[in-house]
Amino acid sequence: MIVIPKVQNLEHPPNKHDLILLADDHISPESIEGLRSAGWNIKRIRRIRSPQSRKNSYNEWNYSKLRLWQLLDYDKVMFIDADLIVTRSLDHFFTHPQISAAPNNKEIFTSGLMLLEPSLWLVRSYNGGDQGFLNEMFPWWYRLPKKINHLKFFRSDGGHEHQIADDAYALHYLGMKPWMCYKDYDCNWDKAATQRFASDSANERWWRVYDSMPEKLRRFCALTPVADARIRNNRVKAKRAKFGDGHWRIKVKDLRQIQLSWLYIRVYKLINLK
Repeated sequence: MIVIPKVQNLEHPPNKHDLILLADDHISPESIEGLRSAGWNIKRIRRIRSPQSRKNSYNEWNYSKLRLWQLLDYDKVMFIDADLIVTRSLDHFFTHPQISAAPNNKEIFTSGLMLLEPSLWLVRSYNGGDQGFLNEMFPWWYRLPKKINHLKFFRSDGGHEHQIADDAYALHYLGMKPWMCYKDYDCNWDKAATQRFASDSANERWWRVYDSMPEKLRRFCALTPVADARIRNNRVKAKRAKFGDGHWRIKVKDLRQIQLSWLYIRVYKLINLK
């Protein structure tokens, strides 16, 4: 759950800005308590479904972020997507107008991090689209530097390191998320289709934040059996394909994987005792 380490890594004092997390009823009570413990103020919302998305697709409920414009208690809101971590203070960007965001390309902005001004008129105008809809409603958007929403995306190989710039304000973790990988390396290296999202330096930065978290919060970033099985399978395929980056050769030392292995053994013994 990336929003827990994210709040641990916000560099401005907790009382300078309210930290609001929009949560729908699909988030469990246990997770809500974990989020509160991490410092988030929880605001419950009803999700908004995209009429053009397929059922169970990754973007089926992306338009729920339009609920941001209903936060009428605030003059300005800095939206930060759930798969980002903030590495530098964003305070001075609050002086910019609505909508301020980093460019996705030469013409449109990415809605993963944006400054907005709550108002019900936009919610009432909604008729279809998250990022496309917002770009239509705000053709005059203010262009922020790309480093405010540094996408973990590499258009060319550029070696096997895929380094992240030190001056990035926030890192946007595209592809497989760090907590869905082993701590030892970015598991996006293990699939040809996701290598453009792979970055060991970005992965290491996320895990440094994880290591700084209280022990009681780390369990929300535990490795699941499904994630472990997927990683193992992809590592085998990467080895067979002899990927040149060689990450599949790395000996895994992630304690979460070791703990999961012990769990497998215990379950196996219990099954065989019956």
